[in-house]
Amino acid sequence: MERVLKLITLDIRKKGFFNNLIISLFVAAFILFLICAKGEVQAMPKMMLKIISYILLVIFSFSLTQEFSNKTDKMIFTGIFSRIEIMLSKLSSFIIAAIVCFIFYEILSIACNTFDSKMLLNNLYAFIIFAVTLGTFELLVSVFSSNFLLTGIIGYVLYFDLILALLNNALGSGRSEAVKHVIKSLPFYIANTGFYSGGYTVNQSIIMICCGVLFLILACAIIDRKDI
Repeated sequence: MERVLKLITLDIRKKGFFNNLIISLFVAAFILFLICAKGEVQAMPKMMLKIISYILLVIFSFSLTQEFSNKTDKMIFTGIFSRIEIMLSKLSSFIIAAIVCFIFYEILSIACNTFDSKMLLNNLYAFIIFAVTLGTFELLVSVFSSNFLLTGIIGYVLYFDLILALLNNALGSGRSEAVKHVIKSLPFYIANTGFYSGGYTVNQSIIMICCGVLFLILACAIIDRKDI
C-alpha cells in the first residue's frame, strides 16, 4: 500500500507542481475577470473551461519531456520503480491535476452564479476522461519526441482549434453519413467537444477510454524498450 501511495504521489510531490498549476488558474481567472468586468461575468466559467484545457495540455506535454530535457530520465527510469510504474505515476498526476482544475472551475461557477449541482458529477467525469485520453496521448508523443514544444504542438494541432475547425467543416459539408460518423467517433473530435459541453455520451466514453488505454499501452511498450 505504501508503495502504491508513493507511486501515485511521485510526480505531484515534485517542487512547483501544485504551485504552478494553481497560480496558472488564478492568473487566468483574474485576466478573465478584467475582460468580463464590464460585460457578462457569468460567461467566465465557460471561458475558463477552454483555458483549463490549454493548461492541462501544457502540463501533460511537460510531464515526461522534462525528464529528458533535465537529464533526469536515467535516474527516474532506472530507480526503484519500473518504467511502466513511472508512466502510471505520470497518468496519476494528470488525473489529480484535472481534479484540481475541476474544483477550481466549480468554485468559479459558484462565484459567478452559474453553479449547477446536477452537473457536478458529469463535469468531474468529463475532466477525468479528458485528462486520461489527452494525457496518455501526450505521453505517447513524448516518448518519441522527448521535446516539450514539439509534444505540445502535436497535441494542440490534433486535439484543439485547428483540427476541430477542419472536422466541423467536414461535418457541415455534403459528405456521406458514413464519413460523418467516422469523424464523430474520432478521439480528436470527441475530446474537446465533450469537455466543453460538460460530458460524454456512453459511446464517446467507450471510445475515449479505449483510446486512452491504447495510447498508454503503446507508450509503456516503447519506453520499456527505449535505450536510456
